[in-house]
Amino acid sequence: MAQFKTRARALDLLGRQQIAGIPTAINELIKNAHDAYADKFDIDFLRCNNLLVLRDDGLGMTKEEFETRWLTLGTESKLANKKSSLPPIDISKPRRPIMGEKGIGRLAIASIGSQVLIVSKAKLRSKEYDIVVAFINWEIFELPGINLEDIVIPVREYSHMPNAADIDSIKNEVIQSLDKLNQKELIDDKDFEKIKSSITSFQVDPCQLSLQLQQGFELTNGCGGTQFFISPVYDTIVSDIEGDGNSDEATKIEKMLMGFHNTMTPDHPTPVVDISFRDYRANDGSFVSIIDKEHFFTTEEFELADHHFQGQFDEFGQFKGLVKIYGEKTYDHIVNWRDNSYRETECGPFKINLAYLQGELKSSRVDIENYARIKAKGDKFGGLYIYRDNIRV
Repeated sequence: MAQFKTRARALDLLGRQQIAGIPTAINELIKNAHDAYADKFDIDFLRCNNLLVLRDDGLGMTKEEFETRWLTLGTESKLANKKSSLPPIDISKPRRPIMGEKGIGRLAIASIGSQVLIVSKAKLRSKEYDIVVAFINWEIFELPGINLEDIVIPVREYSHMPNAADIDSIKNEVIQSLDKLNQKELIDDKDFEKIKSSITSFQVDPCQLSLQLQQGFELTNGCGGTQFFISPVYDTIVSDIEGDGNSDEATKIEKMLMGFHNTMTPDHPTPVVDISFRDYRANDGSFVSIIDKEHFFTTEEFELADHHFQGQFDEFGQFKGLVKIYGEKTYDHIVNWRDNSYRETECGPFKINLAYLQGELKSSRVDIENYARIKAKGDKFGGLYIYRDNIRV
């Protein structure tokens, strides 16, 4: 009887090669943090170390959860059966709809950098669990001729935040497993030496970094969460952060992460995840904050706009709502979709709230100071933002 076998390159095809770039990958990881009921998600880019650190204070993972969910493709995020249970939830918070159900986030890490150290601590469980640590070199999955079951992913547990010596021990386990593949001639000497060199160059001390970076992500005394230490980071991250040097245009990072939650329309829901991105451009501890909330549209600026269209499209594509032209209200405005022939739309009903600013100051009702600020933001961030459950999709 024959069975399907999976080449290791399948993970590379499903992950790195399916993700548009680093901003998209980070966006997917934030969705995972949302699903883990995190309140905070911090991103720290240490340029001198070519290291990207992503941390959340969510529910974290036990060793069993990490192996049966994070390391397992095609896990069920909405369905439970005899062999699997639904992901844990924080009953002290409102129920959150699952955003990262397809498991893209874990594979998307490969599009950020070639190696990742995962550190996770489960909280709000029936008992106290140790810190789970795993190391993955994504270059191994690019090699031809080896299957997924040939690759060893070391997973350790510690009662303390792992230090440099702990990480070196984990790295040595990966190198030893590669040496065995080399002896079996599943990989050649050149690839073995190349990947061994990459693993050896991975110099990360989570314990020291937890003291060096902004606090609030401790993994002891009942705290929990998940942290990713990615190094080396692909060169495109610098251009993703800085753009082409034109401050009037949003960078790729800003385009992806600004407006992750809806914070501009009146009566918008309170964002559930606070996102920070710090770019450490030198070794002196100073940083540039990449995501400044004030740079995005505020509710007050949204309401100042010249024209507003607010309402709902029903399942047949008919619009009904409020139209305001220069502040004059027209209630229950109805626009029928005559060509739809009363067929239900594939997208279903949805709400819309659109603000429009006149292209010239002389045509606007907005004062000169506010007009200049809103127009600058519009030129930089203006567009159509689509949200599902208050998360931009």
